[in-house]
Amino acid sequence: MRKVVLLNDLVSSDITYGYLYEEYKKLLEIDITTYFIDASSLVDVACPGCGRKTNQDIYQKMKMNFKLCSKCGTYYVSPRPDPQSLEEFYRLSNACIFWRKESLNLPESKLNNLLSPRINWISELSDEFLHDTSLFMDFETKYPFLVKKVHVQKIFESVIAFKPKVYEQSKLLPDSILTEYNIEDYYGKVNLITAFECLERMFNPGELFAAASKCCLPGGLLLFTTASGSGFEYQVLGEKAPNINPINRMNLLSLEALSDCVESAGFEIIELSTPGRLDVESVRKVVNESDDAKIYPFWKYLFKYRNEETWQSLQNFLQVNRLSSHIRVAARKK
Repeated sequence: MRKVVLLNDLVSSDITYGYLYEEYKKLLEIDITTYFIDASSLVDVACPGCGRKTNQDIYQKMKMNFKLCSKCGTYYVSPRPDPQSLEEFYRLSNACIFWRKESLNLPESKLNNLLSPRINWISELSDEFLHDTSLFMDFETKYPFLVKKVHVQKIFESVIAFKPKVYEQSKLLPDSILTEYNIEDYYGKVNLITAFECLERMFNPGELFAAASKCCLPGGLLLFTTASGSGFEYQVLGEKAPNINPINRMNLLSLEALSDCVESAGFEIIELSTPGRLDVESVRKVVNESDDAKIYPFWKYLFKYRNEETWQSLQNFLQVNRLSSHIRVAARKK
């Protein structure tokens, strides 16, 4: 099983667009209170990683409850909004509209810098593992630029955006890209399916694995990225982790739980990497700005007295040992 390690430096503003992410989080907290003020409308769920039903409450974030699974190490929100309420929230909330509209203003050069590694990943694995490149499906499309690039580069004969979540960005999807909503029409027809940042925000992440299993041809590929609760940022900072919130990060499956879900769906994992580059920077910033006694003294010492070389070495260690908070997985249908 391969893994990818990225050694170049990256700062948080390259990915989170700096102050825009802070504004997004402020709007999100207000929206959550507005949409989900009635706690009786929320739904109790079992661990999305392994199905364990009884788990410990560990903290609240934006007034919603996070649990930690004692079996597989997954962090998750329960109770949570039902699927219909989540769909309405993603489509109509001020925070989500703000984020999508601001993304429309990003220059193509920045979008290319952010998304070209994923496009290259799709292209390289297609060349290596696929004999047939008839049909590509992007599950719950959120990045029109990426889907458009795959289409323009003619990596596949047909490109499908399945249940796209682009809304205000819908005009960025070319007419030649099919937009579909009925997954059953594609059972046993797809050569490669991608799902970028879907698992962590789905009511039931198992639906992705089930859909991919039914859609992929034998030898077909599933590629996905997600945030993981087993990563350094979430393990060290817990509720203080700046990138955790109870709507877009409802499911933080551990690396072990993700592996089990993929294999149980009938796939063989061919790549399991944690190529995140921001864990150390995120933790360092919080540690230096906080007097929280819950943060172990070792981390306070390391980020106060050591230098950039040490911090970069630590980030490389996290990648090499699959301990970063950002996971990417490639799997082949058996």
